[in-house]
Amino acid sequence: MKRISTLLAALLLGLSNVFAAVRPDIKCGPWIQNPGDTEVTLLWTSQENVFAWVEVAPDDGTVFEACARPRYYHTVSGRRVSGTSHSVRITGLAPGRTYRYRIYGRLVKDDSDPYGVDFGPARRLKFKGDGVFKTLDRNAGECRFVMLNDVHSNADRYRSLTQGVDSLDLLIMNGDMVSYITDIETALSSVFGTVPELVADVPSVWVRGNHETRGRDAAAMKQYAPTPTGEPYHLLRQGPVAILVLDAGEDKPDGNAEYSGMADFDSYRQEELEWLKMAVADPLFSEAPVKVAVMHIPAIGRSDSWYGQKWVSENFLPVLNLAGVDIMLSGHHHRHIYVKPGECGNAFPILANDDTDRLEFEADVNGYVIRTYNTEGVQTSFYASEKSY
Repeated sequence: MKRISTLLAALLLGLSNVFAAVRPDIKCGPWIQNPGDTEVTLLWTSQENVFAWVEVAPDDGTVFEACARPRYYHTVSGRRVSGTSHSVRITGLAPGRTYRYRIYGRLVKDDSDPYGVDFGPARRLKFKGDGVFKTLDRNAGECRFVMLNDVHSNADRYRSLTQGVDSLDLLIMNGDMVSYITDIETALSSVFGTVPELVADVPSVWVRGNHETRGRDAAAMKQYAPTPTGEPYHLLRQGPVAILVLDAGEDKPDGNAEYSGMADFDSYRQEELEWLKMAVADPLFSEAPVKVAVMHIPAIGRSDSWYGQKWVSENFLPVLNLAGVDIMLSGHHHRHIYVKPGECGNAFPILANDDTDRLEFEADVNGYVIRTYNTEGVQTSFYASEKSY
């Protein structure tokens, strides 16, 4: 009898471990992308095949369970979908308003029957209590964002640079957050999983760096950083600031041996250039009091510049000059570079941020102020626009 009891206890323990292993928990995330005045996209990954949804409530002091909250699902062409990669577009929101959200999911036990899916029970997926986000507002009086670049999967530096950062409209990841993308799960863990408490509440903008074009899973990254254009380049607006997010692609010619014949960035940049000409004419950009271009590789055309940098200098820069850009923010060189207007054919300053600094940007209708801080929190530089801030 004792032996049977022992075997039964072991069996029950084993079953409990099996059931624990298939809970529909979050593996990486959530993180917020593609923000707008009335919508955001929430993304995360799960270990198992999960049918999930997001419930949203205004941050108005009411308990979340006070009423039935609207649900949002991952849909593809009208069909709600399950899986391990989740992307939920939350729409119908108000500009500049703070919302709370919760994520729920049901384990998909068997979906082989097209007329009936076997689900597990509905569960709330835990990450850190209630998530909170704020929509953008093109009519807001101010804009504040933090920019990092060239972290190259250095988790300690990433955490140090974001320590204590709060009250942001946006977190901008300006390229080379990882050195290559051979495994998408590892890349997601480095880019979004290192500071989950920040990216779960603050909309982030992933700007592709030249290193992030490399590796067998590089093309998959776009799925986890959606934009209005469907490409890494796009336009967004917060308050008085229009932000042109640009993609310089690779830094060497397409035929370089390092690319193994996989590069076609000249064609890609040419397509982007045609889009750029239209984007700067969009009232969302042209009517903004402050215009910022963000691109990993700076448009600095010098005799010692590499091919990709020369290309964007010769092709993007003339468009940006005529469009009245106030400043370009870049990285890439792993050191602090400030190019004054007129030094390299640029009508506006170009600031390449150090890889060991956090850049803080604040602006109102009168102009901008930029401060950079190192991993110890010590201010390393200060810039202000010529407009009377």
